[in-house]
Amino acid sequence: MLGGRGEQAQAVRDGRADVALLSAFDDRGLDFEPLIAEPRLAALAAADPLAGRPCLRLADLAGRVFRWNPRQPRRDGRPAPRRRPGDREPHPAGESTPVAAASHTISDLTQIFSLIELGSIVCFLPASWPGATAAEIAYRPVSDLQPATLAVAWPESSRSATVAAFVRTATATAAAQQKQKA
Repeated sequence: MLGGRGEQAQAVRDGRADVALLSAFDDRGLDFEPLIAEPRLAALAAADPLAGRPCLRLADLAGRVFRWNPRQPRRDGRPAPRRRPGDREPHPAGESTPVAAASHTISDLTQIFSLIELGSIVCFLPASWPGATAAEIAYRPVSDLQPATLAVAWPESSRSATVAAFVRTATATAAAQQKQKA
């Protein structure tokens, strides 16, 4: 993987990569094909009172959700403003929520899962992804959260036969996997 989460789309746009598998991304200058869509779960500390509920809503988690890349550039390329406690932060459902008092910009998965276990953050993960099975982490569905979509993306101007073959293989593999699940 080239770059950190959120950097792969730019790597494809500027030619450092020919193709990428991406979840949420800015599609400027890219063609893409969705591969899979699946529900997302909230990963939270098992000791959290919300962990006792069978299903959550986004409002239950307001101000407690970790943002993978809170300074991701805006569509015009300028850096996003740094958010401070009390600011309003865009919410995945389209509303805005207060920014939590602590600002976490950690990208290392070990640190993220440690913070979840400690109850410092809540994180959304695709339903198939939860790899950390520590007893200290609970995974709960969030009824009003948009599904996670994984897409294969490549430059709009690409005419590469290799990229086209990769896209065909990725879409066929994803379709076959979805068929097996059905």
